[in-house]
Amino acid sequence: MQKVLGVLLLISGLIATEIHAQALVTAQIATQREVFSGFTRARTLLTLSAEASGRVEEVNADVGDRIDAKHPLVCLDDTFIKLDLRANGAETQRLEIDVRHYRKQVKRFSQLLKQKSSSESQLDDAQRNLDSARSQIASLKVQNEKLREKKKRHCINAPEGWHLVERHVEQGQWINSGKPVARVGDYSRLLVPLALSLAEFQTLQGLGEKLALFLPELGQKVVAKIERVSPSFDEASHKIYVELEIVVDAGTARGGLRAELTLDLPARSGAVVLPAGAVSERYEEHWLKRADGSDIRVVFLGRAVGRAGEWVRVTAPGVKPGDQFVMDGE
Repeated sequence: MQKVLGVLLLISGLIATEIHAQALVTAQIATQREVFSGFTRARTLLTLSAEASGRVEEVNADVGDRIDAKHPLVCLDDTFIKLDLRANGAETQRLEIDVRHYRKQVKRFSQLLKQKSSSESQLDDAQRNLDSARSQIASLKVQNEKLREKKKRHCINAPEGWHLVERHVEQGQWINSGKPVARVGDYSRLLVPLALSLAEFQTLQGLGEKLALFLPELGQKVVAKIERVSPSFDEASHKIYVELEIVVDAGTARGGLRAELTLDLPARSGAVVLPAGAVSERYEEHWLKRADGSDIRVVFLGRAVGRAGEWVRVTAPGVKPGDQFVMDGE
């Protein structure tokens, strides 16, 4: 009996040694390539409104033009502001003359009071007139600053390098304060909004510096980066809102360009990929051999593309990425 047991142990040891001597391969997750499409839009859109009421005197850009910082986008008639500034300047000059006069009076009455040739009330009156004139000048200076600021706001400026998207006014038109006059956009960088599931978003994050979009209408592949990720989600599809940022040539930068994102996602079937040598075929069925020598029947899904060498895709209950199988399982 002991001899039989020894023989069995020897045979099992030889079988185990033979299996371990064979190469083991690790099942890898099978992926499927999916393409997501979005359309470019300006990184920022800004509506410009009038801060004062008046008649439009200048319009220095048309729809599609690039904004030049040397010229304001829209200017209103500021004739009355200029007249108020002139009146302010004239009144300031008059008061400065009074200040010089009252300063002399204060000095003269001070000397006369020392000689007891003048009353103290006369000195007080002169000093009060001097202080009053100085206070009025200070008030006029504040008024002057307000008028200049108001005059500045009669012109509406847009950020340099942006493009005029919409124009709502024409030269000679009367507009009221608060009325939108134009809409401008920053097309130096473009955003592509997408809605992705959590698994798709995690795959996107894993691309890192390899993240790129293809613009089929331009035939260009451009580098992209994740610009914004909304903490909210779409309640119908349960997807996350993501915005990718790209930069294209200034001459072709515009909204509405189709952008395609390609992701290699885990196969929904739960399939794995293995070297073809790990799969054996017997009686029109396909098998894998585990490291412990047990066989498992699998469904053969075809060749795996995009890999160096000959790989195949298979699936079976209990077969998952990370499992090890014997090469040349026949």
